[in-house]
Amino acid sequence: MPRGSATKFKLQPADPFDLIRWLARTQSDPRKAVAELVQNSIDARAKVIRIERRRVRGKAALFIRDDGEGVLPALGREEALRYLGTHVGHSHKLGLSPAERHARVIAGQYGVGLLGFWAIGKRMEMRSRVAGSEVHTLGLEEDRSTARLGKQPVELDAPATFTELAIFEMHEAAMRPLSGRRLADYLAAELRGPLLQTGVSIEVHDAMARGMAQKQFTVTPKRYDGVRLDVPAELAVEGYPPIRVELYLARGAERPTIQLACAGTLVAENLADVDVLGFADPPWTGRDVTGIIDFAAFQVPPGTRRGVVPNAAAVAFVRALATLEPAITRNLDELDKRRRADADRHLVDELRKAMRGLRERMPHYDLPAVEHGNETNEHGTRGRALASAPAMEPAVEVDELSDAVEPTQAPLFPPGPLARVAIQPQRIEIAIGGERRVAARAYDADDRAITSDVELEWTLEGEGFTVIAAGARPAVRVGDVRPGAEATLHVVARQGASTAYASASVMAVEARPRADDRAGLGIPRPELVDAADSPWRSRMENGRWQVNASHEDYLGLDDGRARLRYLIALLGKEIVQRTYSSPGGGELLEHLVAVIAHAERNLRT
Repeated sequence: MPRGSATKFKLQPADPFDLIRWLARTQSDPRKAVAELVQNSIDARAKVIRIERRRVRGKAALFIRDDGEGVLPALGREEALRYLGTHVGHSHKLGLSPAERHARVIAGQYGVGLLGFWAIGKRMEMRSRVAGSEVHTLGLEEDRSTARLGKQPVELDAPATFTELAIFEMHEAAMRPLSGRRLADYLAAELRGPLLQTGVSIEVHDAMARGMAQKQFTVTPKRYDGVRLDVPAELAVEGYPPIRVELYLARGAERPTIQLACAGTLVAENLADVDVLGFADPPWTGRDVTGIIDFAAFQVPPGTRRGVVPNAAAVAFVRALATLEPAITRNLDELDKRRRADADRHLVDELRKAMRGLRERMPHYDLPAVEHGNETNEHGTRGRALASAPAMEPAVEVDELSDAVEPTQAPLFPPGPLARVAIQPQRIEIAIGGERRVAARAYDADDRAITSDVELEWTLEGEGFTVIAAGARPAVRVGDVRPGAEATLHVVARQGASTAYASASVMAVEARPRADDRAGLGIPRPELVDAADSPWRSRMENGRWQVNASHEDYLGLDDGRARLRYLIALLGKEIVQRTYSSPGGGELLEHLVAVIAHAERNLRT
């Protein structure tokens, strides 16, 4: 032979049946084997498919019957069945155009689907009748290299055209996964595409189910739970059929995965597990996305019928699908933002429920004055805080801290002398028979608060009204008076030779029923503020309770109950600081909340 020359020859297996045995054994899942046999019925344009499990001569058997056009209907029955037995590894579907492949599922394109019965039972018999012909049979046995052709009598009620597969002596390992409910659920997911595209009716009858257990099951296409993502339903792929995309955000699902299909037939339970495609990172995994992606041009490994062959079609698929990532991420971010807003609105209701009755049980605490715009009105609608948006821009610059956060330092020139005094609140409403604490604050000419060396004297004008105790925070009590009765509260402040006066009106109101209490009297609605660059957690700003929704502690406690407890701690801090104002007290309370938040985050993880 001249140097550099070569001859060609055709590869042939030493033992063809060894190759057949290998192909048959690569299918180890009996459910997948049934799915492929059912797929053949769908390919034959069947409208009704019935699967039955029952005992024949005391041993378990599985039957699959369809009303499709039959096996190779253009041929005679014996010729058609002989063709199947002598052309293992070849399929008449290989001649389909791409459009036809998409219309008729290609799971059986390698002509080895029949051999899947090895995973189900020991013997299989195919029975075929077309256009009123005789019923011809093809018999195969597990691990046997021969087949049998035969005939059987036509039943009186037999349809003119039908195909039936009977698998006898089912393996013990196949019994449990092929029970009625399990098989119906599997087929609903595995054949979802063909079921939706063709509308075929599949019924599973399990005559071996015990006692009163359900025996009849209808296979309905799997429905995905969650919110469907706003992404294109089809994605163009140059030179190939388009990719079909159906994705959902399924929060709380046990194991949300994106399934991969080839022209409707499942080839991977999880897109992220198909290593050759490289979609193992967010948003394809780890963001609670579920659904299915279908590409009819995939080439599927003939043995397992799972995964895809890494050819040019797979490369084109990867390139096209990667362009969808930004849209999916944007959509998920928007849905997450809406969820946080909904959760925050729910937290407000839970917060006020948790704090109901605080004013009556602990009247000595000075609760924040709740503005009408932040209350739930008589019609059940909310005010501005948290009503229309999850967060608002801060009312002041983000680097301007509240008094509670900024460390207290002794001023160079102490406040004084006394210039004026004020009573808070200016208008005091107290339920008949109840009491409420008030506060007096002294200021110098520069409106700096004077916290020491000021004497206060209280008096109250009004029958049935009493002022109790003294100091900066006395209590005002209302006796048995008529609703609407009024009184005037006076305070005289003295510091050395300086004196200041203030007064406030007091009104008796009817005791509020429990229903009003549940509305959160005196408990403000948190106004969420985006102040990511500021260390403050919460503050009272112009009569509004603001919560920093961008603080790491707020973001870290995304569990509803943990975040509720965090808000309660913040509100408690504001109430205590408002009631017992003292130098450095606000900073100490901030540290307390920081410790609580740290503990909550540890408990959460």
